Amino acid sequence: SKDAMSLTLHDSHRHTDRIFEVVRGGLHEPAKDVVAESWRRCLNDYQLHPDKPRVPSFLARVELEEHRARCADVIACARYEMTTLYQQLGDAESAVVLTDTNGVIVHMVSSPEFASQVGPLGLRVGGVWSETEAGTNGMGTCLAAAGPVTVQRDDHFFTQFTQLTCSAVPVFDPSGEIAAVLDVTSRSSLMQQHLLVLLGMTARMIENRLIDQRFRNAHPLHFHSRPEFVYTLHEGKLAVDDDGRILAANRSALFQLGMQSMDEVRSRRIEDLFQTSLEDMLERSSSSSFHPVVTYRANAALRFFAVMRRPAQGAVAPNATVAHAATPPLSIVPARTPSRRSRTMSMPSAAG
Repeated sequence: SKDAMSLTLHDSHRHTDRIFEVVRGGLHEPAKDVVAESWRRCLNDYQLHPDKPRVPSFLARVELEEHRARCADVIACARYEMTTLYQQLGDAESAVVLTDTNGVIVHMVSSPEFASQVGPLGLRVGGVWSETEAGTNGMGTCLAAAGPVTVQRDDHFFTQFTQLTCSAVPVFDPSGEIAAVLDVTSRSSLMQQHLLVLLGMTARMIENRLIDQRFRNAHPLHFHSRPEFVYTLHEGKLAVDDDGRILAANRSALFQLGMQSMDEVRSRRIEDLFQTSLEDMLERSSSSSFHPVVTYRANAALRFFAVMRRPAQGAVAPNATVAHAATPPLSIVPARTPSRRSRTMSMPSAAG
């Protein structure tokens, strides 16, 4: 026990020394630039120390409910996708976590065993994981860097988190602003690149749901340069009002149209983007039984396959208050044996 304690202290000092060396410029690890920049912020901007961790920070119940209410539609769009991702991972020692833009955990999917183990570290609903509170970590550093990050064990600033590995991606709202962070925290440090891809795909599904949720009265326009990608995760998606003006676009739409931001596309008309009009697209889509029809980029010879539908009027979508009230903050998914995995993955989850 005494030897174990001295070994732990030695590891702790070594971790601290490495952080100071990197921040002072003694070590350069190109792949860890995001982590090194975070360490610099922790030491220089936030005045944190790796060996002096703060007590995990939690919001009080009323304040937490206010945070969850503010991002209720994001939680409503994310919860099913989070449970699906958790089941795909098949890792009982992991959690799929959603934070708001303040780094507050607003929803989490985990096995009860893992949840009870990591809860005391602050990994539970209401825990605050901004860099200023928790140092370098997947959720907080993703927010600070505004992009995907992997923070493996010793990449964490505070020694107390070095048994965990976090991968996190931003979730953007229809205006192009970060609305949340989606994170997987695990004891395993394997397959992080694969995990970032899965997280990115899940984030895109949440973003597409969010467009549907916030623009229920708009005409959805689905398009791609390859017809087989229409109606898939990879499609471009626009929300178009009755006058043919663009209200929202997903990231795939911006990429395919060669645009850098939502500001470039917002309030443009459909005729500014494609050689068609709202009525023409609706008529042709209906005539083709909503199979993709050919259209061309305005002022260019780029061909797209597109489908437009009328607004989903009368569709029942949870309003923010109902979604919030009906969404428990923690989805407990029992740990499974591998032999059950394929059967469980194909079933719709009752968790959440």
